[in-house]
Amino acid sequence: MGDLFVLKDVLFPNSVGMVLDRLTEVGGVVVAEAHSAVPELRCPDCATASHRVHSRYGRRLAEYPVGGRRVVVKLEVRRFFCDAPDCGRRTFVEQVEGLTTRYARAGPGVKTLWRSVALTAGGRPGMRLCRSLAVPTGRARLLGQLHAPDVPAHSPRVLGVDDFAFRRSRTYGTILLDVETSTPIDLLADRTSETLAA
Repeated sequence: MGDLFVLKDVLFPNSVGMVLDRLTEVGGVVVAEAHSAVPELRCPDCATASHRVHSRYGRRLAEYPVGGRRVVVKLEVRRFFCDAPDCGRRTFVEQVEGLTTRYARAGPGVKTLWRSVALTAGGRPGMRLCRSLAVPTGRARLLGQLHAPDVPAHSPRVLGVDDFAFRRSRTYGTILLDVETSTPIDLLADRTSETLAA
């Protein structure tokens, strides 16, 4: 049992409250079976503490590869009751800090890797690269990791404007940059002066 505690800290160093139950290898894939050991959670809407469990179910998450092998986490999560009478939410599902987010099928390490690959290689080439890195994914999910840049809280002092091609000789757009920090601010759908003025 002590070995699993050590392996949990090595394989999932950022996960808080997770207990590793079993580690096996099936067909070249490392399968980590785990559960959460947090005794009570707070409702995400009203912040009322709850320890009453509604039900349990399993989630499968892709995680960062180990030794050239894919890692899949089979995590048992609990659904809790919210007992606050004035809260609109009756039940809520626990999230393991550092490992899960709502509706995600991959851990934060894999998402960071996918984002880096998508930024560097793009769709289909990135998909092939991910396959060789033992974190296979589809082209749509890979490109879905790319998000619009965060909008700064203050207006830039020096605004840079340039055009670029979505498709060479066919479709062009405009990019707005904060020149002082070299960060993109927005992408415009075309390169007309009317769009830029708006």
